[in-house]
Amino acid sequence: MLAPAFDVFREFLYAICDLVLALPRHAIALTQRKKRLALFEELKQAELDFLPPSLPAPVTPLKKIMLSCGDASGENHAVRLLEVLHARHENLTVSGFGGACLEQMGMEVWKPLADLNVMGFKDVAAQLPMFFASVYRFAKEIRIHRPEVVVLIDYPGLNRHLLRIAKRAGIPVVDYIAPQLWAWAPWRVRNFRLADTLLTILPFEQDWYARHGATAKFVGHPLADSLAAATDTWQPPEEGEWIAILPGSRRREIRENLSLMLAAAEELQAKRPSVRFVLPHLRAPVWPLLHEMLEDSKVCVTPAPDHFHAVLRQCSGAWVVSGTASLEVAALQIPSVVVFHMPSRFGAWLAGHTISVPYVGAANLIARSCIVPERIGHGLDPSDLCADLLRQLDEPGRSESLAALEQLQSDALAPGTAQRAALAVEKTLHSA
Repeated sequence: MLAPAFDVFREFLYAICDLVLALPRHAIALTQRKKRLALFEELKQAELDFLPPSLPAPVTPLKKIMLSCGDASGENHAVRLLEVLHARHENLTVSGFGGACLEQMGMEVWKPLADLNVMGFKDVAAQLPMFFASVYRFAKEIRIHRPEVVVLIDYPGLNRHLLRIAKRAGIPVVDYIAPQLWAWAPWRVRNFRLADTLLTILPFEQDWYARHGATAKFVGHPLADSLAAATDTWQPPEEGEWIAILPGSRRREIRENLSLMLAAAEELQAKRPSVRFVLPHLRAPVWPLLHEMLEDSKVCVTPAPDHFHAVLRQCSGAWVVSGTASLEVAALQIPSVVVFHMPSRFGAWLAGHTISVPYVGAANLIARSCIVPERIGHGLDPSDLCADLLRQLDEPGRSESLAALEQLQSDALAPGTAQRAALAVEKTLHSA
Protein backbone atom coordinates (compact mmCIF):
# COMPACT_ATOMS: atom_id res chain seq x y z
CA MET A 1 0.00 0.00 0.00
CA LEU A 2 1.49 3.29 -1.14
CA ALA A 3 -0.19 5.54 1.44
CA PRO A 4 1.26 3.81 4.55
CA ALA A 5 4.68 3.62 2.87
CA PHE A 6 4.51 7.34 2.14
CA ASP A 7 3.55 8.01 5.76
CA VAL A 8 6.62 6.07 6.94
CA PHE A 9 8.88 7.94 4.52
CA ARG A 10 7.44 11.26 5.63
CA GLU A 11 7.91 10.44 9.32
CA PHE A 12 11.43 9.20 8.58
CA LEU A 13 12.23 12.63 7.11
CA TYR A 14 10.76 14.28 10.21
CA ALA A 15 13.00 12.10 12.39
CA ILE A 16 16.09 12.99 10.35
CA CYS A 17 15.26 16.70 10.60
CA ASP A 18 14.81 16.38 14.36
CA LEU A 19 18.18 14.67 14.64
CA VAL A 20 19.96 17.30 12.53
CA LEU A 21 18.33 20.19 14.38
CA ALA A 22 18.72 18.71 17.87
CA LEU A 23 22.04 20.41 18.64
CA PRO A 24 21.09 23.93 17.48
CA ARG A 25 17.72 23.65 19.23
CA HIS A 26 19.39 22.72 22.50
CA ALA A 27 21.91 25.52 21.99
CA ILE A 28 19.05 27.99 21.63
CA ALA A 29 17.42 26.48 24.71
CA LEU A 30 20.57 27.31 26.68
CA THR A 31 20.07 31.01 25.90
CA GLN A 32 16.37 30.94 26.79
CA ARG A 33 16.53 29.17 30.12
CA LYS A 34 16.01 32.28 32.28
CA LYS A 35 12.99 33.28 30.21
CA ARG A 36 11.46 29.82 30.51
CA LEU A 37 12.13 29.70 34.26
CA ALA A 38 10.26 33.00 34.59
CA LEU A 39 7.38 31.58 32.55
CA PHE A 40 7.15 28.58 34.85
CA GLU A 41 6.71 30.86 37.85
CA GLU A 42 3.77 32.59 36.08
CA LEU A 43 1.82 29.43 35.25
CA LYS A 44 -1.60 29.03 36.84
CA GLN A 45 -2.52 25.89 38.75
CA ALA A 46 -5.55 24.10 37.26
CA GLU A 47 -8.15 22.51 39.51
CA LEU A 48 -9.59 19.03 39.12
CA ASP A 49 -13.15 18.60 37.93
CA PHE A 50 -15.58 17.33 40.52
CA LEU A 51 -16.69 13.75 39.87
CA PRO A 52 -20.25 12.82 40.90
CA PRO A 53 -20.88 9.46 42.61
CA SER A 54 -22.12 8.08 39.28
CA LEU A 55 -20.84 9.34 35.93
CA PRO A 56 -23.35 10.66 33.38
CA ALA A 57 -24.23 8.25 30.58
CA PRO A 58 -22.17 8.74 27.40
CA VAL A 59 -23.75 10.93 24.74
CA THR A 60 -22.39 8.85 21.85
CA PRO A 61 -21.62 5.10 22.05
CA LEU A 62 -17.96 4.40 21.42
CA LYS A 63 -17.33 1.33 19.28
CA LYS A 64 -13.73 1.34 18.06
CA ILE A 65 -10.55 3.03 19.25
CA MET A 66 -6.87 2.63 18.49
CA LEU A 67 -4.45 2.98 21.37
CA SER A 68 -0.68 3.24 21.64
CA CYS A 69 1.51 2.92 24.73
CA GLY A 70 5.15 1.90 24.75
CA ASP A 71 6.22 1.13 28.31
CA ALA A 72 5.00 -0.57 31.46
CA SER A 73 3.81 2.57 33.26
CA GLY A 74 1.89 3.73 30.19
CA GLU A 75 0.25 0.32 29.95
CA ASN A 76 -0.87 0.55 33.58
CA HIS A 77 -2.55 3.87 32.81
CA ALA A 78 -4.09 2.40 29.65
CA VAL A 79 -5.53 -0.55 31.61
CA ARG A 80 -7.34 1.73 34.05
CA LEU A 81 -8.63 3.95 31.26
CA LEU A 82 -9.97 0.96 29.33
CA GLU A 83 -11.62 -0.46 32.44
CA VAL A 84 -13.72 2.69 32.62
CA LEU A 85 -14.41 2.85 28.87
CA HIS A 86 -15.38 -0.83 28.64
CA ALA A 87 -17.79 -0.38 31.55
CA ARG A 88 -19.42 2.57 29.75
CA HIS A 89 -19.35 1.20 26.19
CA GLU A 90 -20.47 -2.41 25.99
CA ASN A 91 -19.30 -3.24 22.46
CA LEU A 92 -16.03 -1.31 22.45
CA THR A 93 -13.14 -2.87 20.51
CA VAL A 94 -9.54 -1.74 21.00
CA SER A 95 -6.43 -2.36 18.93
CA GLY A 96 -2.92 -0.93 18.78
CA PHE A 97 0.39 -1.10 20.63
CA GLY A 98 0.61 -2.25 24.24
CA GLY A 99 1.62 -5.30 26.21
CA ALA A 100 0.45 -8.50 27.86
CA CYS A 101 -1.83 -6.73 30.37
CA LEU A 102 -3.78 -5.00 27.63
CA GLU A 103 -3.94 -8.20 25.63
CA GLN A 104 -5.54 -9.91 28.63
CA MET A 105 -8.24 -7.23 28.53
CA GLY A 106 -9.14 -8.24 25.00
CA MET A 107 -7.17 -5.59 23.13
CA GLU A 108 -5.70 -6.66 19.79
CA VAL A 109 -2.02 -5.91 20.38
CA TRP A 110 -0.13 -5.52 17.09
CA LYS A 111 3.27 -5.38 18.76
CA PRO A 112 4.09 -5.68 22.50
CA LEU A 113 6.00 -2.40 22.76
CA ALA A 114 5.07 -1.99 26.43
CA ASP A 115 6.95 -5.18 27.30
CA LEU A 116 10.23 -4.20 25.59
CA ASN A 117 11.36 -1.55 28.15
CA VAL A 118 13.31 0.54 25.62
CA MET A 119 14.98 3.61 27.15
CA GLY A 120 17.70 6.03 26.10
CA PHE A 121 19.27 6.94 22.76
CA LYS A 122 21.25 3.70 22.35
CA ASP A 123 18.25 1.47 23.07
CA VAL A 124 16.03 3.44 20.70
CA ALA A 125 18.67 3.49 17.93
CA ALA A 126 19.00 -0.29 18.13
CA GLN A 127 15.24 -0.68 17.71
CA LEU A 128 14.71 1.84 14.87
CA PRO A 129 13.64 -0.79 12.29
CA MET A 130 11.01 -2.05 14.71
CA PHE A 131 9.75 1.47 15.42
CA PHE A 132 9.38 2.33 11.73
CA ALA A 133 7.66 -1.02 11.17
CA SER A 134 5.27 0.04 13.92
CA VAL A 135 4.64 3.37 12.19
CA TYR A 136 3.85 1.49 8.97
CA ARG A 137 1.49 -0.90 10.77
CA PHE A 138 -0.36 2.00 12.37
CA ALA A 139 -0.65 3.89 9.06
CA LYS A 140 -2.02 0.79 7.35
CA GLU A 141 -4.46 -0.16 10.11
CA ILE A 142 -5.87 3.34 10.47
CA ARG A 143 -6.88 3.29 6.80
CA ILE A 144 -8.24 -0.26 6.70
CA HIS A 145 -9.96 -0.26 10.11
CA ARG A 146 -10.73 3.41 10.65
CA PRO A 147 -11.27 4.07 14.39
CA GLU A 148 -13.55 6.68 15.90
CA VAL A 149 -10.73 8.07 18.03
CA VAL A 150 -7.01 7.45 18.61
CA VAL A 151 -5.70 7.48 22.20
CA LEU A 152 -1.95 7.98 22.63
CA ILE A 153 -0.56 7.35 26.10
CA ASP A 154 2.78 8.87 27.10
CA TYR A 155 5.75 7.56 24.99
CA PRO A 156 6.17 10.77 22.95
CA GLY A 157 9.09 9.55 20.81
CA LEU A 158 6.84 7.18 18.86
CA ASN A 159 3.43 8.65 19.56
CA ARG A 160 4.16 12.03 17.97
CA HIS A 161 4.64 10.22 14.65
CA LEU A 162 1.35 8.36 15.13
CA LEU A 163 -0.34 11.64 16.07
CA ARG A 164 0.62 13.27 12.78
CA ILE A 165 -0.53 10.24 10.78
CA ALA A 166 -3.89 10.11 12.57
CA LYS A 167 -4.54 13.81 12.01
CA ARG A 168 -3.66 13.55 8.32
CA ALA A 169 -6.27 10.79 8.14
CA GLY A 170 -8.82 13.05 9.85
CA ILE A 171 -9.12 10.97 13.04
CA PRO A 172 -9.69 12.69 16.42
CA VAL A 173 -6.72 12.20 18.76
CA VAL A 174 -6.49 12.29 22.54
CA ASP A 175 -2.97 12.41 23.97
CA TYR A 176 -3.13 11.15 27.56
CA ILE A 177 -0.21 12.14 29.79
CA ALA A 178 1.08 15.03 27.72
CA PRO A 179 4.90 15.00 27.48
CA GLN A 180 6.92 17.20 29.82
CA LEU A 181 8.02 19.59 27.08
CA TRP A 182 8.01 22.49 29.53
CA ALA A 183 11.14 20.97 31.09
CA TRP A 184 13.41 20.18 28.16
CA ALA A 185 12.06 20.46 24.59
CA PRO A 186 9.46 23.22 24.16
CA TRP A 187 9.88 23.24 20.35
CA ARG A 188 8.16 19.84 20.16
CA VAL A 189 4.86 21.39 21.21
CA ARG A 190 4.15 22.03 17.52
CA ASN A 191 3.63 18.26 17.16
CA PHE A 192 1.41 17.75 20.17
CA ARG A 193 -0.83 20.76 19.71
CA LEU A 194 -2.19 18.88 16.70
CA ALA A 195 -4.04 16.65 19.18
CA ASP A 196 -7.72 17.42 19.66
CA THR A 197 -7.22 17.07 23.41
CA LEU A 198 -4.06 16.90 25.51
CA LEU A 199 -4.67 15.40 28.94
CA THR A 200 -2.18 16.70 31.51
CA ILE A 201 -1.37 15.11 34.86
CA LEU A 202 0.32 18.02 36.66
CA PRO A 203 -1.76 21.11 37.53
CA PHE A 204 0.47 23.73 35.87
CA GLU A 205 0.73 21.85 32.55
CA GLN A 206 -2.74 22.87 31.35
CA ASP A 207 -1.77 26.54 31.38
CA TRP A 208 1.64 25.87 29.79
CA TYR A 209 0.10 24.00 26.86
CA ALA A 210 -2.68 26.56 26.48
CA ARG A 211 -0.07 29.33 26.20
CA HIS A 212 1.55 27.32 23.40
CA GLY A 213 -1.63 26.93 21.38
CA ALA A 214 -2.78 23.48 22.50
CA THR A 215 -6.16 22.32 23.81
CA ALA A 216 -5.25 20.88 27.20
CA LYS A 217 -7.17 19.50 30.16
CA PHE A 218 -5.86 18.66 33.62
CA VAL A 219 -7.25 15.28 34.74
CA GLY A 220 -5.03 14.52 37.75
CA HIS A 221 -2.15 12.13 38.21
CA PRO A 222 -2.80 8.40 37.50
CA LEU A 223 -0.80 7.65 40.61
CA ALA A 224 -3.81 8.60 42.72
CA ASP A 225 -5.79 5.73 41.21
CA SER A 226 -2.87 3.32 41.67
CA LEU A 227 -2.63 4.09 45.37
CA ALA A 228 -6.37 3.76 45.85
CA ALA A 229 -6.35 0.34 44.16
CA ALA A 230 -3.27 -1.10 45.90
CA THR A 231 -4.11 -4.26 47.86
CA ASP A 232 -0.76 -5.94 48.56
CA THR A 233 0.47 -6.36 52.14
CA TRP A 234 3.93 -6.57 53.71
CA GLN A 235 5.08 -6.93 57.29
CA PRO A 236 8.58 -5.86 58.35
CA PRO A 237 10.64 -8.93 59.33
CA GLU A 238 11.86 -7.14 62.46
CA GLU A 239 11.21 -4.03 64.51
CA GLY A 240 13.02 -0.83 63.66
CA GLU A 241 12.83 2.39 61.72
CA TRP A 242 12.57 1.25 58.11
CA ILE A 243 14.06 3.23 55.24
CA ALA A 244 13.21 2.44 51.62
CA ILE A 245 15.90 2.37 48.94
CA LEU A 246 14.39 2.96 45.50
CA PRO A 247 17.10 2.98 42.81
CA GLY A 248 14.83 3.12 39.73
CA SER A 249 13.09 0.65 37.49
CA ARG A 250 15.69 0.24 34.74
CA ARG A 251 19.10 -1.40 34.84
CA ARG A 252 20.96 1.76 33.87
CA GLU A 253 19.32 3.76 36.66
CA ILE A 254 20.08 1.00 39.14
CA ARG A 255 23.75 0.80 38.20
CA GLU A 256 24.15 4.56 38.44
CA ASN A 257 22.28 5.13 41.72
CA LEU A 258 22.12 2.04 43.94
CA SER A 259 25.78 2.06 45.03
CA LEU A 260 25.43 5.72 46.03
CA MET A 261 22.30 4.97 48.06
CA LEU A 262 23.94 2.01 49.77
CA ALA A 263 26.89 4.18 50.78
CA ALA A 264 24.45 6.72 52.24
CA ALA A 265 22.65 3.88 54.07
CA GLU A 266 25.93 2.78 55.64
CA GLU A 267 26.53 6.31 56.98
CA LEU A 268 22.96 6.65 58.23
CA GLN A 269 23.10 3.35 60.14
CA ALA A 270 26.37 4.39 61.76
CA LYS A 271 24.65 7.54 63.06
CA ARG A 272 21.29 5.93 63.76
CA PRO A 273 21.70 2.20 64.62
CA SER A 274 17.94 1.61 64.87
CA VAL A 275 17.34 2.07 61.14
CA ARG A 276 16.69 -0.87 58.85
CA PHE A 277 16.69 -0.85 55.05
CA VAL A 278 14.37 -2.42 52.51
CA LEU A 279 14.40 -2.44 48.71
CA PRO A 280 10.97 -3.08 47.15
CA HIS A 281 10.79 -3.67 43.39
CA LEU A 282 8.12 -4.98 41.03
CA ARG A 283 10.23 -5.81 37.96
CA ALA A 284 11.46 -9.40 38.10
CA PRO A 285 14.03 -9.02 35.24
CA VAL A 286 16.17 -6.59 37.27
CA TRP A 287 16.35 -8.66 40.46
CA PRO A 288 19.53 -10.55 39.45
CA LEU A 289 21.30 -7.19 39.17
CA LEU A 290 19.79 -5.97 42.44
CA HIS A 291 20.84 -9.12 44.30
CA GLU A 292 24.36 -8.85 42.87
CA MET A 293 24.76 -5.26 44.06
CA LEU A 294 23.19 -5.95 47.46
CA GLU A 295 25.58 -8.84 48.07
CA ASP A 296 28.52 -6.43 47.70
CA SER A 297 27.00 -3.94 50.16
CA LYS A 298 28.39 -3.39 53.65
CA VAL A 299 24.90 -2.68 54.98
CA CYS A 300 22.10 -5.23 55.28
CA VAL A 301 19.17 -4.51 52.96
CA THR A 302 15.99 -6.61 52.99
CA PRO A 303 14.85 -7.38 49.42
CA ALA A 304 11.10 -7.17 48.80
CA PRO A 305 10.29 -8.57 45.36
CA ASP A 306 6.74 -8.12 44.09
CA HIS A 307 6.02 -5.42 46.69
CA PHE A 308 6.02 -1.65 46.54
CA HIS A 309 3.23 0.43 48.06
CA ALA A 310 2.73 -1.95 51.01
CA VAL A 311 6.43 -1.69 51.85
CA LEU A 312 6.46 2.08 51.59
CA ARG A 313 3.55 2.38 54.00
CA GLN A 314 5.80 0.77 56.65
CA CYS A 315 8.70 3.18 56.06
CA SER A 316 9.75 6.36 57.83
CA GLY A 317 11.87 7.70 54.99
CA ALA A 318 13.30 6.92 51.57
CA TRP A 319 15.95 7.65 48.98
CA VAL A 320 14.29 7.56 45.59
CA VAL A 321 15.46 8.06 42.03
CA SER A 322 13.75 10.95 40.26
CA GLY A 323 10.64 9.83 38.41
CA THR A 324 7.16 8.55 39.17
CA ALA A 325 8.39 6.68 42.26
CA SER A 326 9.42 9.98 43.86
CA LEU A 327 5.83 11.20 43.60
CA GLU A 328 4.50 7.87 44.91
CA VAL A 329 6.65 8.25 48.00
CA ALA A 330 5.46 11.82 48.47
CA ALA A 331 1.82 10.81 47.96
CA LEU A 332 2.18 8.27 50.77
CA GLN A 333 3.52 11.11 52.95
CA ILE A 334 6.96 9.61 53.43
CA PRO A 335 9.84 12.07 53.88
CA SER A 336 12.41 11.40 51.19
CA VAL A 337 15.38 12.59 49.18
CA VAL A 338 15.17 12.63 45.38
CA VAL A 339 18.37 11.31 43.81
CA PHE A 340 19.65 11.09 40.25
CA HIS A 341 23.34 10.48 39.71
CA MET A 342 24.80 11.32 36.30
CA PRO A 343 28.08 9.56 35.49
CA SER A 344 28.95 12.11 32.80
CA ARG A 345 30.18 15.50 33.97
CA PHE A 346 29.19 17.06 30.65
CA GLY A 347 25.76 15.40 30.74
CA ALA A 348 25.16 16.81 34.22
CA TRP A 349 26.24 20.29 33.10
CA LEU A 350 24.03 20.13 30.03
CA ALA A 351 21.00 18.97 32.01
CA GLY A 352 21.52 21.72 34.56
CA HIS A 353 21.60 24.40 31.87
CA THR A 354 18.81 23.18 29.59
CA ILE A 355 16.09 22.01 31.98
CA SER A 356 13.84 25.02 32.31
CA VAL A 357 12.17 24.31 35.65
CA PRO A 358 13.61 24.98 39.10
CA TYR A 359 13.09 21.41 40.35
CA VAL A 360 13.21 17.85 39.03
CA GLY A 361 10.96 16.02 41.49
CA ALA A 362 7.25 16.07 40.62
CA ALA A 363 6.28 16.81 44.22
CA ASN A 364 8.38 19.98 44.19
CA LEU A 365 7.03 21.01 40.80
CA ILE A 366 3.44 20.65 42.00
CA ALA A 367 4.13 22.44 45.28
CA ARG A 368 6.21 25.15 43.55
CA SER A 369 8.77 24.86 46.33
CA CYS A 370 11.44 22.42 47.50
CA ILE A 371 9.41 20.32 49.94
CA VAL A 372 11.56 17.26 49.08
CA PRO A 373 15.38 17.65 49.01
CA GLU A 374 16.96 16.93 45.62
CA ARG A 375 20.45 15.65 44.86
CA ILE A 376 20.87 15.64 41.09
CA GLY A 377 24.06 15.64 39.04
CA HIS A 378 27.62 14.34 38.83
CA GLY A 379 29.85 13.33 41.74
CA LEU A 380 27.11 13.16 44.38
CA ASP A 381 28.28 12.71 47.97
CA PRO A 382 26.62 9.94 50.06
CA SER A 383 27.08 12.14 53.14
CA ASP A 384 24.73 14.72 51.64
CA LEU A 385 22.08 12.08 51.00
CA CYS A 386 22.45 10.88 54.57
CA ALA A 387 22.22 14.38 56.06
CA ASP A 388 19.18 15.31 53.96
CA LEU A 389 17.22 12.30 55.15
CA LEU A 390 18.43 12.50 58.73
CA ARG A 391 17.00 16.03 59.03
CA GLN A 392 13.55 14.67 58.11
CA LEU A 393 13.58 11.79 60.57
CA ASP A 394 13.69 14.02 63.66
CA GLU A 395 11.71 17.05 64.77
CA PRO A 396 11.09 19.73 63.73
CA GLY A 397 12.06 18.61 60.22
CA ARG A 398 9.71 15.62 60.22
CA SER A 399 6.58 17.62 61.09
CA GLU A 400 7.44 20.27 58.50
CA SER A 401 7.93 17.63 55.82
CA LEU A 402 4.70 15.77 56.64
CA ALA A 403 2.65 18.98 56.61
CA ALA A 404 3.93 19.90 53.15
CA LEU A 405 3.25 16.40 51.81
CA GLU A 406 -0.29 16.38 53.21
CA GLN A 407 -1.09 19.62 51.37
CA LEU A 408 0.33 18.16 48.18
CA GLN A 409 -2.02 15.18 48.37
CA SER A 410 -5.13 17.31 48.74
CA ASP A 411 -4.14 19.66 45.90
CA ALA A 412 -3.25 17.30 43.05
CA LEU A 413 -3.55 13.63 43.98
CA ALA A 414 -7.29 13.02 44.24
CA PRO A 415 -8.48 9.65 42.82
CA GLY A 416 -10.60 9.58 39.66
CA THR A 417 -7.97 10.26 36.99
CA ALA A 418 -9.09 7.36 34.78
CA GLN A 419 -12.71 8.52 34.94
CA ARG A 420 -11.78 12.09 34.01
CA ALA A 421 -9.64 10.81 31.14
CA ALA A 422 -12.48 8.59 29.89
CA LEU A 423 -14.92 11.50 29.94
CA ALA A 424 -12.40 13.58 27.99
CA VAL A 425 -12.11 10.85 25.33
CA GLU A 426 -15.89 10.77 25.00
CA LYS A 427 -16.13 14.55 24.80
CA THR A 428 -13.46 14.63 22.10
CA LEU A 429 -15.40 12.11 20.03
CA HIS A 430 -18.66 14.01 20.55
CA SER A 431 -17.03 17.33 19.57
CA ALA A 432 -15.21 16.01 16.50
